[in-house]
Amino acid sequence: METMDDIRKSYQFSETDEKNLPRLAKILMPLSDELARDFYEYLMADPRTASYFPNPKGGKRRDETIREWLRRILTGPYDRRLLIRLARIGQVHVKIGLPGHYVNAGMNYIRSYCVRQVEAAVSERVTREDLLETLNKVLDISLDIMTGSYREAELKKVFLSYRVESKLIQWSERFVQGLNLLLTIGLVVMALALAALFASDVFYAFTGNLEKGVIKALGSLLILWMLIELLHTEVRHLRGGKFRVVVFVELALAAFIRKIFVASFDTQDPVTFGLLLGALLVLGLVFFLVGRTENSA
Repeated sequence: METMDDIRKSYQFSETDEKNLPRLAKILMPLSDELARDFYEYLMADPRTASYFPNPKGGKRRDETIREWLRRILTGPYDRRLLIRLARIGQVHVKIGLPGHYVNAGMNYIRSYCVRQVEAAVSERVTREDLLETLNKVLDISLDIMTGSYREAELKKVFLSYRVESKLIQWSERFVQGLNLLLTIGLVVMALALAALFASDVFYAFTGNLEKGVIKALGSLLILWMLIELLHTEVRHLRGGKFRVVVFVELALAAFIRKIFVASFDTQDPVTFGLLLGALLVLGLVFFLVGRTENSA
């Protein structure tokens, strides 16, 4: 959880807001009993929330909680103790099984009540708007902390092994990152092997069959080029970039083109050429569809 100073900075809680707190307290604190009573009646009007107060003792505790909460957010200090106290309110709501939207609905009721009282007590427009801005900030800060702790407590309640699952997720992410690094190393090794194959084909072209050697060298160079592109894609992926499936299709196309180059010397069977060309056509269609999909995404 963030510190209270971080939260105050996020809401731009200024020195002016600090100065407005005593005046808000002077207006609203005398009405804390009335607020607690009205809020209790609001809760009892809903059968769901009323079920949490089966006896008057529970209602009395609720009144005391509301009065103490209002005093603390209007008088401060806004320190770690207040942060812990507000967080505990959210945790208690999870403990008793109160759905989260009731917390927000309750704060909306309190906000409306307080706004009405400030508007009735302050006639000067600029001062009234200034006080209302501070009031909304303190209520939002309070709700922010309570709902944040509510979510954390709810996760721990739903997932009994929350910490174990968090550690497992972290370990899985690191494991996947390790596999990506291993894949990158594998691609580098394959690129070196293809470079050696290209050199071998060039050597064969000058020492054996020139025509066949040149064709095989061109095919190897084409695959090496695509492998380098695949390596670039993997590096971008490790840096957080988008993974491009089309690169794999391009690599398959390059491999089939090389196969056709080599097959032109190894065999004269028209059926073989027909199958290779048919596969190349299918890959070309897949390349078109995948590339179009990724470009529009």
